[in-house]
Amino acid sequence: MKKDLKRKGFDIEYPPMRLNRFIAVCGVCSRRKADLLIKSGRVSVNGAPPSGISALVVPDSDEVRVDGNLVSPKQKVFLIMNKPRGVVSAASDRHSMTVLDILPEEQRYPGLFPVGRLDKDSEGLLLLTNDGDLAQQIIHPRNGILKTYEVMMDGAVTRAVLDSLCEGTVIGKRMVSPSEVRLLQRDPEDQWIEITLSEGLKREIRVMAESRGLRVISLVRRKIGQLELQHLQSGSSLAVGREQLMDMILHGGTV
Repeated sequence: MKKDLKRKGFDIEYPPMRLNRFIAVCGVCSRRKADLLIKSGRVSVNGAPPSGISALVVPDSDEVRVDGNLVSPKQKVFLIMNKPRGVVSAASDRHSMTVLDILPEEQRYPGLFPVGRLDKDSEGLLLLTNDGDLAQQIIHPRNGILKTYEVMMDGAVTRAVLDSLCEGTVIGKRMVSPSEVRLLQRDPEDQWIEITLSEGLKREIRVMAESRGLRVISLVRRKIGQLELQHLQSGSSLAVGREQLMDMILHGGTV
């Protein structure tokens, strides 16, 4: 499984990295402050002074100390959540409850943040992690991880509207086209569609609808890649391993 994920371009383990970045990954300080620590002689690698801020370290084998204290990367955490409506996808917010606020105490790990966008009035599949590198791999369009949504409009979605959605929408001076749009056989009739996107722009689906005289009543993210939301209750979250998460996203899995 690991070989297959790596072949698709996803890092499953910590790769060799620059010393300043390693110190930041360990949660000691920012990269800029790490540069100062290294230059001031407060950092050692395998018991010796490093060659410089660009020195490469192998996290699984090299011993790095700051002021004599051994440092190691923070525990990486991966949560799958069924985000409810009315909750903000953010690490913090002055005015609204966030997805971190609704986590049970045992899942409130340091540094967690939501992966990608899912606005306050939307619900469904959301990933939370403290692994910025993996988050970027999931979000970046070049990796081809599609996101699928089930959307109910306030009026009938005609064939002309479906065709128009497929042709694309100008959002922020960019032409954005979904990968797929289809009508769902669900009550109310002709008001539910499934739409698949390659990237998540702010309020993207709502803008698409409004530009065609429709308004989104309900928006549920159902899939991230091949990972599908089926039975995880609204507001609940599930902790998984990094390799397990990527395997479900790339090859299929349900929560």
